[in-house]
Amino acid sequence: MAAVASGKTAQIVYYFGSEGRQNLTEVLLVIRKTLRKRQDLQSLKLVIFTAEGQGPALAFNRLREFKTEMIAVTFPIHFSVPLPDGKGRYFPKISEDIRQFFDGVRIKVLVPPRLPFDVIDGMDGHNQQVELIRKTIAMFGSGFALCVQAVLHACDVGAVQEDEAVIAMSGDTAALIIASTTAHFLNRANGLQIQEIFCKPRTLTISRRRPMPAGAAPALEAEGRVLEGEVSPQP
Repeated sequence: MAAVASGKTAQIVYYFGSEGRQNLTEVLLVIRKTLRKRQDLQSLKLVIFTAEGQGPALAFNRLREFKTEMIAVTFPIHFSVPLPDGKGRYFPKISEDIRQFFDGVRIKVLVPPRLPFDVIDGMDGHNQQVELIRKTIAMFGSGFALCVQAVLHACDVGAVQEDEAVIAMSGDTAALIIASTTAHFLNRANGLQIQEIFCKPRTLTISRRRPMPAGAAPALEAEGRVLEGEVSPQP
């Protein structure tokens, strides 16, 4: 972890040793510790990018004391990736049982027709620009790019408002973000802002497959580490 000074304040950024959903419980631990210390953040919405619903389900349990309003953003319904064994494809989706639970505890689920940085067939110029944006943001990690897209989509559909501060999280990243729509997110006046990073992977093992340098700091050891399922395939 590292202390980052900003004006007269200093916040802690926690770093994990690798990318992936195996960091999910630590991400929630970081968010819970942050909310306990920062009353100014306790009323903010939590926007969660999730493949199968585990993140919001765990967040509801771990953050119940704060009565946090949660918004779950998942992959488009037709999104899929090849299975590692080459036999078939994996379609990430939230099961009906989990959806019913989310309805009961008022966790809003958003299934976008497409993510903000997805390509569009036949629009080569647009696709080159979107690919450049996606790759640039992915320099912070693939989970960071998913956090940004989740906030953009939530703002596009009115679940959060432009200029609203939210906490965004994925399986390995959490950040304080000022929301914007996809149409405006690069605008200097009302574009998206990354205000604080609470935790992220130090070594990018998915978006960048570079070996960890000798002597690098190990991953954050969280209390009661639990691996909630296998690591989801990444787009």
